[in-house]
Amino acid sequence: MAEERAHTPVGSNTAGAAGIQGEAAGNRERVHAANHEKLVRIFAAGGKQHQGIGIELEHLLLHKNTGAPVAYEGPDGVGELLRRLSVYYERGLYDQGNLVGLVRGDQVVSLEPGLQLELSAGPYETVMEVERVYLRFREELDRILEDIGLMTPMLGYTPSALAEEAPHIRNFRYACMQRFLGAQAPEGVEMMHCSSSLQVNIDYTDEADAMRKFRVAQALSPLLALMTDNSPIYRKKPRTGNIVRTCIWGAMNQDRVDTVPGSFAPGFGFDGYADYILSRQAILVPNAPGIRVPHDADAPVDPEGKWVWAGDATFDDIYQRPMTDQEAEHALTMVWPDVRLRGYLEIRPGDAMPFDYVLSFTALIKNLFYNQANLDVLETLTAGVDEDDINAAKRELERKGYAGTVYGRPMSFWANVLTQLAFSVSQGEERIYFEPLMSMAKYEFTLADAYKDPAKRDASYREALDALPADSYAPRIGILPRYDFESTGISLSTGYTSGVLAAGGLPLVLPITDDPGTLRRFIHACDGFIVPGGSDIDPEFYGQKRDMHLHRVIRQRDEMEIALIPAILAAEKPLLGICRGMQALNVARGGTLFQDIHSSIAGEHIQHVQARPFDRPVHDVDIDPDSKLAHIMGTVHCRVNTMHHQSIAQAGKGVRVVAKAPDGVTEAIEMPDADFVVGVQWHPEFLWPAHAEEKRLFQGLVDAAARRRKRDAALEGNATPSDPGSR
Repeated sequence: MAEERAHTPVGSNTAGAAGIQGEAAGNRERVHAANHEKLVRIFAAGGKQHQGIGIELEHLLLHKNTGAPVAYEGPDGVGELLRRLSVYYERGLYDQGNLVGLVRGDQVVSLEPGLQLELSAGPYETVMEVERVYLRFREELDRILEDIGLMTPMLGYTPSALAEEAPHIRNFRYACMQRFLGAQAPEGVEMMHCSSSLQVNIDYTDEADAMRKFRVAQALSPLLALMTDNSPIYRKKPRTGNIVRTCIWGAMNQDRVDTVPGSFAPGFGFDGYADYILSRQAILVPNAPGIRVPHDADAPVDPEGKWVWAGDATFDDIYQRPMTDQEAEHALTMVWPDVRLRGYLEIRPGDAMPFDYVLSFTALIKNLFYNQANLDVLETLTAGVDEDDINAAKRELERKGYAGTVYGRPMSFWANVLTQLAFSVSQGEERIYFEPLMSMAKYEFTLADAYKDPAKRDASYREALDALPADSYAPRIGILPRYDFESTGISLSTGYTSGVLAAGGLPLVLPITDDPGTLRRFIHACDGFIVPGGSDIDPEFYGQKRDMHLHRVIRQRDEMEIALIPAILAAEKPLLGICRGMQALNVARGGTLFQDIHSSIAGEHIQHVQARPFDRPVHDVDIDPDSKLAHIMGTVHCRVNTMHHQSIAQAGKGVRVVAKAPDGVTEAIEMPDADFVVGVQWHPEFLWPAHAEEKRLFQGLVDAAARRRKRDAALEGNATPSDPGSR
């Protein structure tokens, strides 16, 4: 398989040899022309009037308890995960007898080189379809992850392994790629084994439309890379620059990554891209007649004999006959530029992100590239940009991030222009997806920024803990668990616990359970409770059927809260519900919810979804002056943050609406007959360090819990509330 297969002239006659060589050259030209034509036909066949959108989203897999990367083998390995997931799919894909992929209609689940789990889905007409497909995928996946003890943090680079120690899939294709790319630069192996990406795919109508979108997308690629930057860790340490993904690709040989050479030259089209493919080093090719590769004694060998190492030889060098359709498709996958042409356009510079950001980015791409007016604007703004300009932009943003200047304009200009252009032409339901990226643009941050300086981020927590007297018997505040969509485990912002500590309480994070005996113990052990934000509540609990706007629901959490909240109220323990927690309180009292504000409530609405940073108030709230909430917060007007698409419809029994947003959406409720039962739609856990009225919410809860503890102690008659041994 690794023997010399290059054409060797026969005979010693010079004229004969020349004739043979000429014949070989002529055949080579004929083969090149045939392969060139085949590739061009693939590109031309991709043209369509129907404009769909698809995604390819990779998921890092880690052990939940240790954070270590996951191997293929073992009862908690990737192979077992795929085996269990296969019951939901039509067929499996195998390599050397190992299950490596699953297929269901227009969806494919596959493994990347570092055992990243990739979902490829589409094309779809709307972003809502993308959302529904992904949520179904996660509902199936999450149950398995939870069962075998894994999680999938939506990051662009693994936080817990070096490339050289990370488990990886052992197949011939990836072994060849690792050998080839690793010989060029170690970053090639890092890209394969440690990175996790988001790719959005779009269609074109014809060659002119394809090349127009292709050039604009390439020019935008540095900007899009920064806006999706979600790699705070590089080689197990906090990264020192911006955009790890861009840095990794930039360190590799540029002949098949970054910008396609010559693509900004006049007249570049399908012909130019076909020549680009055929002149690339092949790395590996099918082991078939008419394909001759140079001899390499050290070349890897495919145990199944299906593929052969090609190394540095180009596709033009090794093909002695026209490619088959499958061989042509393979050739198209062996280059990785920022934008790749395959009968559709792959926009590739993005990091994997949490799914609300994925949806936001998908909506951004769709409304930029499928609106002719927007495409005109982008083409004008990037007029004259070439490969050198794009590379310079990448280096600039790597160093400076949002402080950088790209194509003569600040990065902040570009981020706001891109998001505003896309949002301005979006319609109906699709508009709800834009807020994450719009907030990032407005406040000039990336997801990776949220991980910077953890010491500074957690300072308020430590200060509050240090301020709590060691001998005090602080009221115990039970915080119900928030289920993390991405890591399939309990996850809670430190703002909940630090807010309780700052108010003099002792926070206790509770596990997920609906066991009646355990719930009774919670009621006895805690003096007050917080029900935090999180996922949607299953409409079944308030007598409705699910509509298409419903986001992810967590039945375990629903069942726990609907069982525990009435018990808390019956025990007359104070309760603070935050965002979903307010909605859960209302549902537990027999109230109902709007499953989606924008589709359920008539009229214009303010944006009720923002992205990081969450400590920035974005809209006003008016509070009833005759409410307990107004007394607690010391104000009848405040500005709040917001992250919800559902809201209270009909108030439950004994529940009073006491605050609203300017568009009429309910922002706070209370139970007037209780000492402290309050729900707010916003997130004071992010606001309290800088906003005194928000800190008073935590203070009000802890003070009410202290009153309750004092009453309990008096009734027991055997201890004082300040005595650590009172219980």
